[in-house]
Amino acid sequence: MLWDFQAVLSRRLLLWSAFSVLIGGALLLVGTPFWRGFGVQALLWGAIDAAIAAFGLRNTTRQRGAAHDAVSIEREARKLQGLLWINTGLDVLYVGGGILLVLTAGREDLFLRGTGWGIVVQGGFLFLFDLIHARSVPLKEFRVADLNVFPGPEHRAFRLKGGRQAAVLVHGFPGTPAEMRPLAKMLHQDGWTVHGLLLPGFGPEIATLSQRHRDEWIAAVEDALRALRQAGHRPLLLVGYSMGAAVSLSASADAEQPDGLALLAPFWWQERAWLRVAGGALRPFLPGSFRPFRSANFANPQFRHTIAGFMPGLDLEDPQVQQAVREIPIPLSLIEQVLEVGQDAYRAAPQITATTLVVQGAHDEVVRAGQTQKLLARFLVRPQYREVPAAHDLTAPSSAAWPEVSSTVTTFAAELVADVV
Repeated sequence: MLWDFQAVLSRRLLLWSAFSVLIGGALLLVGTPFWRGFGVQALLWGAIDAAIAAFGLRNTTRQRGAAHDAVSIEREARKLQGLLWINTGLDVLYVGGGILLVLTAGREDLFLRGTGWGIVVQGGFLFLFDLIHARSVPLKEFRVADLNVFPGPEHRAFRLKGGRQAAVLVHGFPGTPAEMRPLAKMLHQDGWTVHGLLLPGFGPEIATLSQRHRDEWIAAVEDALRALRQAGHRPLLLVGYSMGAAVSLSASADAEQPDGLALLAPFWWQERAWLRVAGGALRPFLPGSFRPFRSANFANPQFRHTIAGFMPGLDLEDPQVQQAVREIPIPLSLIEQVLEVGQDAYRAAPQITATTLVVQGAHDEVVRAGQTQKLLARFLVRPQYREVPAAHDLTAPSSAAWPEVSSTVTTFAAELVADVV
């Protein structure tokens, strides 16, 4: 939460700095001494604010990639809040200094009068900016782990020892290895060594998810494949579901690709150019996070079913748990990471040379069949494609299409063994 807040703060300051520089440059062309003085201040303050904002964004990126515990994050939050309060006090001095300049030297000199008012405007904006943000610094990280989410061993990484052929299974968002275990069991019965991967920040690590980056997810898959390859396993099969399929696709776009790639409902999002521009313009005005469950109705069976799938193990009858669920923040940066990993997969598709299978639910509202067809068109070697009468729940044995999905994947795996042998 802190890094999201700091990123939003920096983006907002960067937007103001760009506005100041543009206005300052325009005013210098007006030609009157007053507006030249005002414009010089807009340019100077805008340039300084831009440098501070750029440093803040760079520091945020660095902090996201580092390991932090709750104590160190709270310490950083209080340090940021203290800095903002100090700046608020300095802003008062800037405004006072500008007014003093207007009332003294500015009475006779139009340039200095414009300079003084330029200082007042810049200092006044920064006073409001620093004051508002100092009061809203998130001093404590929300800890989903405190709700006892994902307590069971089924949500952890697993290894099923089998033969020389090996498979890595990658869950989706916000899933865990539990959703890949039924498929892992079937592959293991066919003699496969199976590694069910836990992506960083998911399952028991959900409290750290807001601090994770998609590069960590991709690296985790690459590391798992590399370890099996170095252990002498062959063929190597990589199976990804939903976001896990996008991560798997990105991880496969290197010189050491797996022998086979099975993508179940591969997630990606087609970002239009106008939407990227609009998103970039609106992002500084958006909060760092939102609370999607704030008005949740816990008497609604459908909502309870959704929460049980998202966060199993919760006692939804407990009023304290209900309140905690309502306060769960979802960082926008996390949503951005998920969307960007889909874009990574779309860009990686033409580089895939491994034998590939794609399974798609005909009634999927999360990853639509039309999206998957556009992704398939990106491959230089057309993957095998199977569309099944299912929604997005392709890995669930409760799905009516489960027999077809599981047999399609295990048949693909058996053919892969035959081809390698």
